[in-house]
Amino acid sequence: MWLIRFLAVMSALAMSFAERPVPASPSDPGGVKPVGPGGRWTLKFHDEFHGSSVNEAKWRFRSTAESDWSDQPYGTGNPGSEQLEFDRPGNCSVSGGTLTITARPDGVRSEAGHWYDWSSCLITSTGPKGYAFRNGYVEIRAKLPAPPGFWPSFWTWPVPGNWQPAETDVFEYFSDNRRRLYLTRHSDSVQGCVHTPRFDPSAGMHVYGADIQDWGTDFYVDGERVCHAPGPPPGPANLVVSNFVYAGGPPAPGSVGRMVVDYVRAWER
Repeated sequence: MWLIRFLAVMSALAMSFAERPVPASPSDPGGVKPVGPGGRWTLKFHDEFHGSSVNEAKWRFRSTAESDWSDQPYGTGNPGSEQLEFDRPGNCSVSGGTLTITARPDGVRSEAGHWYDWSSCLITSTGPKGYAFRNGYVEIRAKLPAPPGFWPSFWTWPVPGNWQPAETDVFEYFSDNRRRLYLTRHSDSVQGCVHTPRFDPSAGMHVYGADIQDWGTDFYVDGERVCHAPGPPPGPANLVVSNFVYAGGPPAPGSVGRMVVDYVRAWER
């Protein structure tokens, strides 16, 4: 991701809004509409995490956004980026209707010989019953980690085989600063906002969404439109949920960061 390079430019666009209660996930969303934009929507993809493990028909544990693919041990890393962790399936767990992505101190050597002092997990909607889209509204309800040094995100990445380096960050959050959310569209240019919520994202569940259309992207937090980024999406993309370990401000030794996800949903008009 390229967000760090623009923080100084984008901070002037910060916005704020009042916290609103958001209902929990039903076992079957059925005709549930987005918490964000109104109008006619059709639910195309969802995971309510009511099972006992990640549904691998919907999700995979390796994204082409990561450069270091490994089979022994299975997972991915991103050497040379601002990530410190090796992402592997064992750090994702499903229980009690939520997905928990745990980033923790670890010692992992990938098949290519890269060493990682931390481990975590990511999921991407590239499974056989997964989801790819160009235009639509995507939404996550999540509680973010509290200890400093973690980098949870909900974002899109081009489908496998499309090597155009473009993405939409529905949100990025750096847990050393609980007063900022980074909402960004990356394509031929970088557009977005640094948003200042009136709540602590690590203190409870909140809803983060993006309406991605050819006329631009609207970003929502707890149902409030808080940012607009002009420009069309770059092409079909999958969803990614991740909890990276941030090299720009690493966690204290022994820290554990948990991202807890109630649901992921996607609609199209």
